[in-house]
Amino acid sequence: MSSLVGDNADSDTQLGLVLGLTTIYSINEKTGLGIDLLYSQEGAESKVGEINTHLDYVRIPVTFQYFFGGWEDDFRPKLYAGIVPGILVKAEVGEQDIKDQMNSFDLAGTVGLGFNYRLGNGTRGIWLNTDLRYLRGFTSVFEADGLDVFNQSLQLSVGVAFGLDAQ
Repeated sequence: MSSLVGDNADSDTQLGLVLGLTTIYSINEKTGLGIDLLYSQEGAESKVGEINTHLDYVRIPVTFQYFFGGWEDDFRPKLYAGIVPGILVKAEVGEQDIKDQMNSFDLAGTVGLGFNYRLGNGTRGIWLNTDLRYLRGFTSVFEADGLDVFNQSLQLSVGVAFGLDAQ
């Protein structure tokens, strides 16, 4: 679910899809550094005239993650925070291309929570990875000076992760 917030951003949330890959480098049993490569459909629905703004990004979230429990536990809740740079790949209002009016780079911050649940055996195992992430833009989506409108989204993701031993 995404929306636009800021100067005259009178909009409702819009549903979109987020697809990608994720990796976590475990610093130790409790902490890790996460890096994702995501294709993210964002934007908003206008409250006036029901015109949708579609903003599609390639995003690379970099997060610091804290895990509860140990590697031997089958259920491991987590909290995380980080930065989310994004490259704009598509921008449309209705059917009209507006990419030339938009900033091609977006920087956002993120916080989230989730859990990993072990599905398979092994030292690291196969994990069901579930996250709920809040993202808020720091840079305006519009290129025009004085018009401060920012991305905001709430993302739910579910995936499978494969643990690797570095030994």
